[in-house]
Amino acid sequence: MTSMYDEFNATTAVTIASLVESQHANTPGQSSYAPGTCAQCTPAGCAQKEWADKILAEHRAAREAFRNRTS
Repeated sequence: MTSMYDEFNATTAVTIASLVESQHANTPGQSSYAPGTCAQCTPAGCAQKEWADKILAEHRAAREAFRNRTS
């Protein structure tokens, strides 16, 4: 049985991180927040974006390592 408290896997984390990255793109009109921000943003930064950046950097590094290993 699943619940909203289930752990999520790496695929889910990368998907969520990609959505966060999109939310923070400097594209006016794409969301209800100011361009480059979200509901979690503060003048000091955004913990949500920091998390997403870390997840995506790890994912991209792992993907690149896999490509280099198989080519």
